[in-house]
Amino acid sequence: MFARWLCAAAFSLLSLAGTARAAEDWQYWSTWAATHKLSDSSRLSVLAEMYAQDDMSDDYVYDEYVTYSRWSPNGLGWLLQAYFEAVESAGAWTGVRSAVAGISWERELGCGWKMNVADRFFYRVNSPAGWDYHRPKLAFECRTGGTIFELADEMRVDLSGDRADEFYRNRLFVTLHRKVTERLTLGIGYVRQSDRSGGPWSDFNVLQTVVKYEF
Repeated sequence: MFARWLCAAAFSLLSLAGTARAAEDWQYWSTWAATHKLSDSSRLSVLAEMYAQDDMSDDYVYDEYVTYSRWSPNGLGWLLQAYFEAVESAGAWTGVRSAVAGISWERELGCGWKMNVADRFFYRVNSPAGWDYHRPKLAFECRTGGTIFELADEMRVDLSGDRADEFYRNRLFVTLHRKVTERLTLGIGYVRQSDRSGGPWSDFNVLQTVVKYEF
Protein backbone atom coordinates (compact mmCIF):
# COMPACT_ATOMS: atom_id res chain seq x y z
CA MET A 1 0.00 0.00 0.00
CA PHE A 2 2.78 2.44 0.91
CA ALA A 3 4.58 1.64 -2.35
CA ARG A 4 1.44 2.47 -4.34
CA TRP A 5 1.03 5.80 -2.55
CA LEU A 6 4.71 6.57 -3.07
CA CYS A 7 4.36 5.91 -6.79
CA ALA A 8 1.23 8.08 -6.99
CA ALA A 9 2.94 10.92 -5.14
CA ALA A 10 6.07 10.64 -7.28
CA PHE A 11 3.96 10.74 -10.45
CA SER A 12 2.12 13.86 -9.22
CA LEU A 13 5.38 15.58 -8.30
CA LEU A 14 6.98 14.77 -11.64
CA SER A 15 3.90 15.92 -13.55
CA LEU A 16 3.89 19.26 -11.77
CA ALA A 17 7.64 19.67 -11.96
CA GLY A 18 7.51 18.90 -15.68
CA THR A 19 5.68 22.17 -16.28
CA ALA A 20 8.61 24.16 -14.86
CA ARG A 21 10.77 26.09 -17.31
CA ALA A 22 14.51 25.50 -17.27
CA ALA A 23 15.17 29.12 -16.29
CA GLU A 24 13.08 28.86 -13.11
CA ASP A 25 14.79 28.56 -9.76
CA TRP A 26 14.67 25.40 -7.68
CA GLN A 27 14.57 25.99 -3.93
CA TYR A 28 14.80 23.74 -0.89
CA TRP A 29 12.52 24.25 2.12
CA SER A 30 13.21 22.40 5.37
CA THR A 31 10.32 22.20 7.87
CA TRP A 32 10.59 20.97 11.46
CA ALA A 33 7.60 20.77 13.81
CA ALA A 34 6.88 19.55 17.34
CA THR A 35 3.35 19.19 18.71
CA HIS A 36 1.99 18.52 22.19
CA LYS A 37 -1.66 17.55 22.61
CA LEU A 38 -3.01 19.43 25.62
CA SER A 39 -6.45 17.80 25.55
CA ASP A 40 -8.80 16.03 23.15
CA SER A 41 -9.62 19.41 21.58
CA SER A 42 -6.45 21.52 21.90
CA ARG A 43 -2.73 21.42 21.19
CA LEU A 44 0.42 23.49 21.34
CA SER A 45 3.00 23.36 18.54
CA VAL A 46 6.28 24.89 17.44
CA LEU A 47 7.38 24.99 13.79
CA ALA A 48 10.65 26.20 12.23
CA GLU A 49 11.58 26.54 8.57
CA MET A 50 14.61 27.36 6.42
CA TYR A 51 14.42 28.34 2.74
CA ALA A 52 17.37 28.10 0.32
CA GLN A 53 17.20 29.71 -3.14
CA ASP A 54 19.49 29.86 -6.23
CA ASP A 55 19.18 26.13 -6.91
CA MET A 56 19.20 25.36 -3.18
CA SER A 57 22.57 27.07 -2.58
CA ASP A 58 21.69 30.25 -0.63
CA ASP A 59 19.68 30.33 2.62
CA TYR A 60 17.52 33.46 2.65
CA VAL A 61 14.52 32.85 4.94
CA TYR A 62 14.24 31.56 8.51
CA ASP A 63 10.86 31.55 10.24
CA GLU A 64 9.24 30.18 13.38
CA TYR A 65 5.64 29.71 14.51
CA VAL A 66 4.40 29.09 18.04
CA THR A 67 0.76 27.98 17.82
CA TYR A 68 -2.12 27.29 20.17
CA SER A 69 -5.08 25.64 18.43
CA ARG A 70 -8.52 24.31 19.37
CA TRP A 71 -11.19 22.45 17.44
CA SER A 72 -14.72 21.15 17.97
CA PRO A 73 -16.54 17.94 16.96
CA ASN A 74 -18.39 19.74 14.14
CA GLY A 75 -15.11 20.45 12.32
CA LEU A 76 -14.69 24.10 13.27
CA GLY A 77 -11.33 25.21 14.67
CA TRP A 78 -9.33 28.29 15.50
CA LEU A 79 -5.73 29.16 16.32
CA LEU A 80 -3.50 31.87 17.71
CA GLN A 81 0.14 32.17 16.59
CA ALA A 82 3.28 34.13 17.28
CA TYR A 83 5.21 34.40 13.99
CA PHE A 84 8.86 35.37 13.56
CA GLU A 85 10.55 35.74 10.17
CA ALA A 86 14.04 36.77 9.03
CA VAL A 87 14.58 37.45 5.30
CA GLU A 88 17.78 38.30 3.43
CA SER A 89 17.54 40.75 0.53
CA ALA A 90 20.49 42.43 -1.22
CA GLY A 91 22.83 41.15 1.49
CA ALA A 92 20.85 42.59 4.42
CA TRP A 93 18.62 40.69 6.85
CA THR A 94 15.29 42.13 8.03
CA GLY A 95 13.03 40.70 10.74
CA VAL A 96 9.26 40.61 11.03
CA ARG A 97 7.24 39.77 14.14
CA SER A 98 3.53 39.11 13.76
CA ALA A 99 0.51 38.03 15.77
CA VAL A 100 -1.72 35.65 13.82
CA ALA A 101 -5.36 34.59 14.22
CA GLY A 102 -6.87 31.80 12.16
CA ILE A 103 -10.07 29.86 11.61
CA SER A 104 -10.68 26.54 9.84
CA TRP A 105 -13.41 24.09 8.91
CA GLU A 106 -12.85 20.41 8.21
CA ARG A 107 -15.16 17.85 6.60
CA GLU A 108 -14.85 14.12 5.90
CA LEU A 109 -15.52 13.32 2.22
CA GLY A 110 -15.46 9.52 2.39
CA CYS A 111 -13.05 6.87 1.06
CA GLY A 112 -10.34 8.23 3.36
CA TRP A 113 -10.51 11.78 1.96
CA LYS A 114 -10.90 14.93 4.03
CA MET A 115 -11.28 18.61 3.06
CA ASN A 116 -10.01 21.57 5.08
CA VAL A 117 -10.81 25.24 4.42
CA ALA A 118 -8.78 27.72 6.47
CA ASP A 119 -7.62 31.33 6.67
CA ARG A 120 -4.99 33.10 8.77
CA PHE A 121 -4.75 36.86 9.37
CA PHE A 122 -1.32 38.38 10.06
CA TYR A 123 -0.94 41.52 12.17
CA ARG A 124 2.57 42.94 12.03
CA VAL A 125 3.77 43.94 15.49
CA ASN A 126 7.09 45.61 14.67
CA SER A 127 7.42 48.74 12.54
CA PRO A 128 5.49 49.46 10.43
CA ALA A 129 2.81 47.89 12.64
CA GLY A 130 -0.63 46.98 11.29
CA TRP A 131 -2.54 44.37 9.33
CA ASP A 132 -0.21 42.82 6.76
CA TYR A 133 -1.91 40.03 4.78
CA HIS A 134 -4.10 36.94 5.09
CA ARG A 135 -3.66 33.41 3.75
CA PRO A 136 -6.79 31.56 2.52
CA LYS A 137 -6.07 27.86 2.02
CA LEU A 138 -7.94 24.89 0.60
CA ALA A 139 -6.51 21.42 1.28
CA PHE A 140 -7.53 17.85 0.43
CA GLU A 141 -6.03 14.98 2.37
CA CYS A 142 -6.23 11.22 1.94
CA ARG A 143 -5.13 8.97 4.80
CA THR A 144 -4.51 5.25 4.60
CA GLY A 145 -2.77 3.51 7.47
CA GLY A 146 0.27 5.58 8.38
CA THR A 147 0.45 7.34 4.99
CA ILE A 148 -1.09 10.73 4.19
CA PHE A 149 -1.28 12.31 0.73
CA GLU A 150 -2.10 16.04 0.67
CA LEU A 151 -2.93 18.47 -2.13
CA ALA A 152 -3.32 22.12 -1.08
CA ASP A 153 -3.48 25.62 -2.53
CA GLU A 154 -2.71 28.72 -0.44
CA MET A 155 -3.21 32.34 -1.52
CA ARG A 156 -1.63 35.42 0.02
CA VAL A 157 -3.81 38.55 -0.07
CA ASP A 158 -2.69 42.04 0.99
CA LEU A 159 -4.34 43.82 3.93
CA SER A 160 -1.91 46.76 4.24
CA GLY A 161 -2.74 48.61 1.03
CA ASP A 162 0.99 49.09 0.40
CA ARG A 163 1.51 46.33 -2.15
CA ALA A 164 1.11 46.80 -5.90
CA ASP A 165 -1.32 43.84 -6.13
CA GLU A 166 -3.95 42.74 -3.64
CA PHE A 167 -3.53 39.05 -4.55
CA TYR A 168 0.23 38.76 -4.79
CA ARG A 169 1.29 35.18 -3.99
CA ASN A 170 0.04 31.64 -4.57
CA ARG A 171 1.47 28.32 -3.40
CA LEU A 172 0.47 24.87 -4.63
CA PHE A 173 1.55 21.97 -2.38
CA VAL A 174 1.72 18.25 -3.18
CA THR A 175 3.00 16.33 -0.15
CA LEU A 176 3.38 12.74 0.98
CA HIS A 177 3.66 12.09 4.73
CA ARG A 178 4.58 8.78 6.34
CA LYS A 179 4.18 7.98 10.04
CA VAL A 180 7.37 6.02 10.73
CA THR A 181 6.85 5.64 14.49
CA GLU A 182 4.03 6.43 16.90
CA ARG A 183 5.45 9.92 17.41
CA LEU A 184 7.56 10.67 14.30
CA THR A 185 6.22 11.60 10.85
CA LEU A 186 8.38 12.34 7.80
CA GLY A 187 7.25 14.07 4.64
CA ILE A 188 8.47 15.04 1.18
CA GLY A 189 6.73 17.35 -1.24
CA TYR A 190 6.74 19.70 -4.21
CA VAL A 191 5.70 23.36 -3.97
CA ARG A 192 4.99 25.69 -6.88
CA GLN A 193 5.12 29.36 -5.82
CA SER A 194 3.92 32.26 -7.97
CA ASP A 195 4.51 35.93 -7.11
CA ARG A 196 3.72 39.30 -8.65
CA SER A 197 4.43 42.93 -7.80
CA GLY A 198 2.82 45.32 -10.24
CA GLY A 199 3.64 43.12 -13.24
CA PRO A 200 3.35 39.57 -14.58
CA TRP A 201 3.54 36.50 -12.39
CA SER A 202 6.94 34.90 -11.76
CA ASP A 203 7.35 31.32 -10.56
CA PHE A 204 9.79 28.99 -8.84
CA ASN A 205 9.81 25.37 -7.71
CA VAL A 206 10.51 23.87 -4.31
CA LEU A 207 11.60 20.53 -2.93
CA GLN A 208 10.27 20.42 0.64
CA THR A 209 11.11 18.00 3.44
CA VAL A 210 9.05 17.79 6.63
CA VAL A 211 9.85 16.33 10.05
CA LYS A 212 7.06 16.23 12.65
CA TYR A 213 7.31 14.95 16.22
CA GLU A 214 4.42 14.51 18.68
CA PHE A 215 5.01 14.32 22.40
